[in-house]
Amino acid sequence: MCGICGIGGKDTSLIPFEKATIRAMTDVIRHRGPDDEGWLLRPGVALGARRLSIIDLPGGHQPVSNEDETVWTVFNGEIDNFRELRQQLVARGHRFSSQSDTETIVHLYEDEGPSFVRRLRGMFTIALWDDPRRRLMLVRDRMGVKPLYLAPTPAGLAFASELKSLIRGGLVRPRLDSTGAELFFAFGYVPGPSTLLEGVTKLDPASYLIWEGGREIERSVYWTPFDEQPTGIGTDWREDEARLLALLRTSVRDRMIADVPLGVMLSGGLDSSLVTALMAEASTDRVKTFSIGFAEDGAANELDDARAVASRLGTDHHELLTSAREHPDLLDEALWHLEDPIADLSFLGFLLLSRLAREHVKVALSGQGADELLAGYRKHQVAWIGDRYAQLPSPLRRAAAAAVPAHSSGPLARGLRAVASTDPALRYLEMSRVIDSRQRRSILTTGLSDQEVEEQLVSVVNRHINGNHGPILDQVLHLDARTALVDNMLMYFDKMSMAASLEVRVPFMDHDVVAFCFALPSSRRLLLRKGLRGKEILRRVSRGLVADDTIAKKKRGFFRSAVSAWIRSHHAGMVTEVLLDKRTRDRGIYRAEAIEALVDPRSPRWFRKDQALLALVLLEKWQRLFVDGSGPNQ
Repeated sequence: MCGICGIGGKDTSLIPFEKATIRAMTDVIRHRGPDDEGWLLRPGVALGARRLSIIDLPGGHQPVSNEDETVWTVFNGEIDNFRELRQQLVARGHRFSSQSDTETIVHLYEDEGPSFVRRLRGMFTIALWDDPRRRLMLVRDRMGVKPLYLAPTPAGLAFASELKSLIRGGLVRPRLDSTGAELFFAFGYVPGPSTLLEGVTKLDPASYLIWEGGREIERSVYWTPFDEQPTGIGTDWREDEARLLALLRTSVRDRMIADVPLGVMLSGGLDSSLVTALMAEASTDRVKTFSIGFAEDGAANELDDARAVASRLGTDHHELLTSAREHPDLLDEALWHLEDPIADLSFLGFLLLSRLAREHVKVALSGQGADELLAGYRKHQVAWIGDRYAQLPSPLRRAAAAAVPAHSSGPLARGLRAVASTDPALRYLEMSRVIDSRQRRSILTTGLSDQEVEEQLVSVVNRHINGNHGPILDQVLHLDARTALVDNMLMYFDKMSMAASLEVRVPFMDHDVVAFCFALPSSRRLLLRKGLRGKEILRRVSRGLVADDTIAKKKRGFFRSAVSAWIRSHHAGMVTEVLLDKRTRDRGIYRAEAIEALVDPRSPRWFRKDQALLALVLLEKWQRLFVDGSGPNQ
C-alpha cells in the first residue's frame, strides 16, 4: 500500500475545489505502480488512496467502510495482528465483506472509538472518517515507519503520505521553511514535526489527531517505549536472551504474512543475517535474499559476506554489483521520491536494492533498526564513556572539559565535548551535527542569529527527552529512536522501497521488541571486550543461527563507505552545475566564496566535509525539484 491523501473540510458540504484537489492529490500517487486506486468523496471530507496490494488482492480496494457506510477509511501499511482482531470482531457480530486488513480498522473503531489504535500492531498511517460525528481521525504507527504530512489550509486540514500530493493539490505554497533548513544542516535530516516545506508538519509517531468542526480538537500520544515495560530483565543473561529471541521469532513470523512472494534484504551483517535465519526457520520454501554492492566500496563491500550467509542458509540468492558512474541521474530521481533529503547517500543504494528485489518479490523484510535499539553506533560508545566520565570527581571532569579545543571540529574533539557536556540536548547535538556553528556562520547567509538557531536545535531535542534523565546511553538511544531512526533511516527505507513498488517490513520495529530493548541495562547492549562491542545481547541470541564470523564482525555501515566515492565521481557536476551555478547564487542562501573554499582541494579538511558538501547540494536540488517545480532530471 503506497499512500493516502485528503482534506478534512470546514463545512458540511464538499465544494468543487475540494473535489478537483483530491483528484490532483490522488493523481500524484499513481506513479507508484499498476495496482488499484480509489478515493472517497463525502460531505465535508475527501479521502484518497493508492494501493500496493499485499493481502486479499481482489478484495483489498480502498476506501473501505463498515456495514452501514457510516465509517470509512483509507490506510497505508500493514496491520500484523488483523486476523486475531478479525476473529474477535466477528465473534461480536461484525460482518466482513473482504479478507483485507483494512476492513479491521473500521469495525474496531466502531467498537472502541479512538482508543482502537492501541490494539493495532504493525506499520501504518490511517485516515478515518466518522460520518455521523463529522470526525476525521488521523493515526501514525508507534515507531513512525509510515509518514504522514499535515497542512492546515483555508479549505480545512490537508494530509498526505507524500509532500508532492500537497503541492499538486494546490493547497500548499512550495516555499523553503527556514527552520527546517537549519535543522537539516545541523542533523543531516529534518527531525519531526518540522519539514523543509513551509506550512507542512509531520504527525509524530505513536500519535493520533482528531479534526471536527473545522478544527483540531485532540492530538494524543497513544504509546511510548516506557509504557508497561517488561519486568525481570537484566538479572539473568540466558533468560534475557531467550525472551528477546522469542520476541524476534514472533515478529518475523508476523511480518511474513502476505498473499504475494516475499524475501529479505541481506547485507551480510549480523542484523539482516539473523532476520534471514529466522525467516528460513519459519518458511517451507527457500527464502529469497537480495544484496547489492558498489564497486567503489573496495574492502568495505559486503557482497562476499552476504553470499556466504546465503550459502550457509540455503537461500535463493540474488545480487548486483554496480558503480556510482552507472547512475548519473539517480540522485535527482531518488530525491524526488525521498522528498525529505538526507545527507547520507545510503538511500541511493537502497533504491537500487529495492528495484532488484522487486524483480522477484512484492514484500521484503529488513534487519534495520537494531543499531538504534542496541547501541550499534560509535556515538553510543561515546555515550557509554560519558556515563563513566560522569562518575569521576569534579576536579577531573573540569580538567577534561578544559582540555577540549574550543573551535575544533574533529571527531575526537566532538566526542570529548559530548562526554563533557551536562546538558542532554547539547550533548546529542555534538554527537549528531553535520555542519557545526562555525561552519554555518561561514557558509550561510540566513537572517537568524547563532543564538536563535541554537535555541531551535535544542528545543527540537528537548521535546523528545521527555524527562528522561537516566544514564547518558539510555538518553541517546531514546533520542535516536524518536529522531534519527524515524526521520532518517525508516523514512528513506519506506520511500525508496515504495518508489520501487516494494513493501519493506522491519521486524526490529515491533513495539514489543522495542519495549524489551528499552528495558535492557547498558551491560546487555555495550560490553567492554577488546574494546567496546555493541549489540552484545543480539550477538549472543544469534549463536547457532548465524555463523560465528558474522556475529564477530564489526559494523561497516550500509553503503556509507561509498558516499565519498560517489561524491568524487560526480564532484565536478555537483560543484559547477549546482553549488556555483547562477541559480544557486541568486537564492542568496550560500556565500559563494565559502562554497569555493569548501570545494578547493587545498582548503583545510573539516570533519565530515563530504557530508557537509552533500547537504548543501541536496538542499539546492530539493529547491529546484519542489520549490521551482522542475521535477526530476530537469
